[in-house]
Amino acid sequence: MSDFETVWHVQPAGRTGADRVLVLRRGDATVLVVADGAGNSRRGAEAAEAVLRGVQDAVAAGADVERGETWREVLVRYDAAQVTSGQGGETTAVVACVTPRRVVGASVGDSELWLFQGGEATALTEQQHRKPLLGSGQARPVTFELAWRGGVLLGASDGLFKYVDVRRIQEHVSLADANAAVLALAALPRLASGALPDDVGLVLCRPSVPRP
Repeated sequence: MSDFETVWHVQPAGRTGADRVLVLRRGDATVLVVADGAGNSRRGAEAAEAVLRGVQDAVAAGADVERGETWREVLVRYDAAQVTSGQGGETTAVVACVTPRRVVGASVGDSELWLFQGGEATALTEQQHRKPLLGSGQARPVTFELAWRGGVLLGASDGLFKYVDVRRIQEHVSLADANAAVLALAALPRLASGALPDDVGLVLCRPSVPRP
């Protein structure tokens, strides 16, 4: 059983959106996925959903979820398959496997994964290639790995990270109520009019607090 508290939320900017989030658990591992379909279009949404299915299939098939290269290979296969299918949609993707020991994964695009711990903020996806996106046939996913010693992991689309300074994000990630934290984070990009400039998809993961 996972010892992590994981909460996620997707807030479309309009009636529909193209951000997708997935959380899967296998043993003591928690797999997190954030995908942001390009252009907030139907094809973009379908591309993001296809990434989630690819991750689900890999977990169901018994893939080594604690290996960053596993997730890079999943994204590379998806990139090629999307071109072959002729569907034309493109998407970002962050796939991370969190265990009591470490965080590993792979990413491409401008969705990001950050670790907030002890007043410091670390971008695990700092070295990713923002373009080409998955579905172009030319995407170059890169892996990441970090020792896990607690703190708060936050994965999100650029609907959050593009419009909100990391320091403001840091003020909200450690709220005692994880659900309240996620809703507060999703609201940060709102304009004075109340509208969102882009879809916001995010997932927050942190060690569970033992109950007395």
